[in-house]
Parts: sequence; structure tokens; C-alpha cells
Amino acid sequence: MRAGREPPGRIVEVDGLRLHVVEDGAGPPLVLLAALGSNWFDLDPLVARLRGSWRVIRYDRPGYGFSERPGQAFIPTLDAEVERIRAVIDELGVAERVTVAAHSMASLYAEAFARRYPDRIAGVVMLDGSYVMLPWRIVPTTLRVANANRLIAAAEALTGRLGVRRWGGGSFRTRVLPGPPEGFDDDQRRWAATLFGQPSMMLATLVENAAFPAMNADLRALRAAYPMPSAPCVVVAAVSGPRLWRGFWLWKQSRYAQMLGARLEVVAPARHFLVLDRPDAVARVIDELHPPLRPHAATDH
Repeated sequence: MRAGREPPGRIVEVDGLRLHVVEDGAGPPLVLLAALGSNWFDLDPLVARLRGSWRVIRYDRPGYGFSERPGQAFIPTLDAEVERIRAVIDELGVAERVTVAAHSMASLYAEAFARRYPDRIAGVVMLDGSYVMLPWRIVPTTLRVANANRLIAAAEALTGRLGVRRWGGGSFRTRVLPGPPEGFDDDQRRWAATLFGQPSMMLATLVENAAFPAMNADLRALRAAYPMPSAPCVVVAAVSGPRLWRGFWLWKQSRYAQMLGARLEVVAPARHFLVLDRPDAVARVIDELHPPLRPHAATDH
């Protein structure tokens, strides 16, 4: 990551929206997809452990990081996010198959992309992915998204009247997310202070969460129509907390791996944000999928 005030990476336009895209390292392409409520810098500790052997590609979904904040009519859909992944790697000139690693809710996007574009997949890694065994959807998505927009608009109006210029910030982030083993560096602290918990990010989080039930329903339909590719697939389960919860979560992630035809890897103890909490363990799992084109890759970590 570059020093100074300019953000790393560049802005590309995809489907009429400006997206912030960051690349690190060299080697086979690896697309990292951040969790709900996450910006590109939340993946920095993991990227630091991967960029020696991979060409790591990240992008901020609409409203996150330095990507454009869409208008109130914007409703995230599974198909649109799959096409964003495809458009980003096309924009970067990636012609070879990619390994996709997705954290939490982004596992929906990774699975859908793998099913829709199997000829572009070299491997898939689900990092404590979202697997809904009993799907439900009561409130229509349009109403859920509209309510999210109303909430943020009201909060912006109120804080504006009170003279509050910034929301959240770096100190707020350290209270809600774990830190990496080496701690947050200056760049991560700077971008967190600038972006974390700000209106655009909060709105993006609420809107994406509001659209989750509909996107999950679309993914379930996609599963019936498109098989997973034959490429290697790994489900990584982060296990911690009380014994009953650990047992339930491990059982659920095992079912997820079985459904995908994937291998299950357990990282324990690890919290849900294992990309920050246990980046070394996550990097080792991803490196196991490194194509055998560079014999020295196995010794990078």
C-alpha cells in the first residue's frame, strides 16, 4: 500500500458505477471478496501474507471504501454482483482461471460466480461463509432497502443539525473488530479513521443486509440449475465460543462443505473475522490451492 493520502489502487467503471480496485503481488490471480460491512483494508493483514505468491485482487462493492455510493434506487442483486466480479477481472486483463476466496456473506457471490462461470475458476475458498439452512423472507426487499435509506438519511440530517461531521472512525473499528497479530499499521488506521462507520459504508451495509434474503433465494435457485465446478473447493470454519455454539457452528459448516462438495478446514480458536484474527492460518489454507506452476510457492510461508 502506498504511503501518503492517496488511496491505493485505481477506480474503474462497472455498469455505470465507479469501483475502487486494489491489486497486490504477482502470480496466479486470487480474488478476495470482503464480508458484509467490510472495506478493502480489512483484508490487508491477509494480503500481506499472500502477495508474495499471488496476484491478489480486491474491490470495494458499491458504497464501501472509495467505491461510488449509489442512489436510493440501488438494490443489490446476486446476478449484478456476479457480473461485477467478472467485469473487474476483465478490466484488469485477467485471462487465466482465478481462485476466489470469500469471507462471510461474500460466500454467496463466490458460489454464484463459480456456478455461473466454471471455466474461469481455479479454486474456491469460503471463509466462515454464510450458509442458510432454513431460508426465510417476510418483508419485501424493496421495503427493507427503502427503510435502510430512510434510516441513514435521518441519521445524516440529525448529525448535521448537531454539527457532527464524522461517524465511527478508527477507534470505533477497534471496538467492534479484532486486530491482527501484529496490530493495525498506519495505513489501516488512517483508512479506518477516514471511512469506517461513515454514512456511505453504513448505508452500504444496511442495504446489502436488506437484500440478503432475496440474494440467498436466488442462490438456492442457481444451485438447482448449475453445478459447482470441478475445481478444488475449501470451506474454512472459524470455531470459538461456548461449547454448544462451537458444536453447532462446526456442524453447520460441515453441512455447507458437503453441499458444495468441498473439503472442510477448521481454524480454532478463531472469531468470525478470521481474516483479521487468524490471517496466518487463512493464508496457509489459500496457499494450498496455489497452482503447481511455481515450485517455490510452498515455502513462501
